Amino acid sequence: MAYRTGVVFAMLLGLSVTAGAAEDKLGTTLRGVVEENVRAYDARDTDAFLRTLHPKSPGYEATKAILSDQFREGDIKVTLVDYKYIGHDDEFAVARVKMKTMAPPGSTGFQSNVTDSVVLFHRDEFARAWKLWSDDIIGVEFVP
Repeated sequence: MAYRTGVVFAMLLGLSVTAGAAEDKLGTTLRGVVEENVRAYDARDTDAFLRTLHPKSPGYEATKAILSDQFREGDIKVTLVDYKYIGHDDEFAVARVKMKTMAPPGSTGFQSNVTDSVVLFHRDEFARAWKLWSDDIIGVEFVP
């Protein structure tokens, strides 16, 4: 009986390690989506930026419409400050993301800040990739 219990325990432990590795991989994949989003924004690459967004997300069309205006506002620099993968269900994944957005020196049209957001990701079945779905800002710290 002890042998059978040990085998079951070892199998469960193996499943736990496998599930943990899959979670780590998904967390890393989602961080890559955020990093590509930041890279594309800083490069003012509209197409690359839009590829990080899920095309059926509620804010996709509005973001697409104002993106070129944002890019014309000046050399705003975005930096990923912190990223923490939270988890997922069958449809969405969630992470907490902190971004620093800095206006160029002497800018009067934008206040530099650090945002703390909960970000939703959704798998785009057409592209077979995770994409940004939406975010909810839970805190803003303005930077002088």
